[in-house]
Amino acid sequence: MIGSFAAALLVASVAAAPAARAAQAKDPEAPAHTGFTVTPPSGAYVMGFHTCSSDCENPVGHTVRLVQSQDGVVWTDVVGWNPLSGSVPDVIRRGNTLYVIGAGLTRIDMTTGKATADFFKVKKADGKSALARDVSFAGQLSDGRFVVAYVPPMQDVVGAAAIPVQLAVEDVGSNGSTYTFTGTAISIGSTSLPVPGQPTDPDIFFNGTQWVLYVSVGANVVSFTSSSISGPYDTASATVVSRNAGGVPAGVQSDGGAMTFVNSGPTRDSLVIQRAVSATGTTPLPSSAFTTVLTGAAYGATTAESPGIARNTPGIECGTGCSGTTTTTTTTTPDKAGRPGSRCTTADKQGTWKGTLMVCKKVKGKLVWTRA
Repeated sequence: MIGSFAAALLVASVAAAPAARAAQAKDPEAPAHTGFTVTPPSGAYVMGFHTCSSDCENPVGHTVRLVQSQDGVVWTDVVGWNPLSGSVPDVIRRGNTLYVIGAGLTRIDMTTGKATADFFKVKKADGKSALARDVSFAGQLSDGRFVVAYVPPMQDVVGAAAIPVQLAVEDVGSNGSTYTFTGTAISIGSTSLPVPGQPTDPDIFFNGTQWVLYVSVGANVVSFTSSSISGPYDTASATVVSRNAGGVPAGVQSDGGAMTFVNSGPTRDSLVIQRAVSATGTTPLPSSAFTTVLTGAAYGATTAESPGIARNTPGIECGTGCSGTTTTTTTTTPDKAGRPGSRCTTADKQGTWKGTLMVCKKVKGKLVWTRA
């Protein structure tokens, strides 16, 4: 996620304050490298995060890392990943390409492992730069295009009665590089938050039945829900998922429930990434539910922070409405699927339910629809 440190994270207790996502000193939209090759990750989940060793309030010293995991607990480096000078990354996969943001855009070919760099830009409806903070991948539209979530620049929200979480959709033919504002997911007033502070660092994921929006409020995480990726997200659904247990959240659905990841640590320069699991990702989690899954020690750093996580599955292919090109080859549009947990008849068959790619799998001896 690309953004700037939020004043709201300067909470009274430094020990409780997580790292806020930050704008890099260099242009965070610019390509960050000239290319390299990795061993394509094969784990069920891929995570981008950054590390830091000192003066971590200053993003100049942040380094973007890429790791993979089969269970969300044990994480290993993606072999060949070139640590990048950048901050607050996020990841998503579409087809045979893994997309990583946080230092411009990196695309990884999941067959060859070749990593290439490009610009990453979010624009207003008039084409001007949105100066977006805390950008994260929210998911995909039915035509395969990505949706990103972010908050406006600080100068647009200072003194404002409410902070909007805004959405932008991938421009046709940009291959994940440029996005244009499409609307507001939710406008969060200070009086509607169950904890004091300013919402930052939005993260959106599908929990199997509904879309969940996380925001960080200091060392807290607050969730909102919607039936659609584009919202609106219901202010009445606000729930404190993490209360003083960590912020800067990321969520992802797993076969065992929703995994919630946060930053936590005694000081700004000493942070770890922790994980907890719940049925939906929208219920209060005690501090004891979180366990550490990543630290900076292996990298000679004092922090591991700003997790951005995705399932390592192809998702929805980039069709004509996404790529902007036509093809003479025959393509197959996924059939409609039932809601998660409902019965299906053909193993491994794919379909879509409310824009989410589903697959028919055997669970406890029965064929049911599950999220791909």
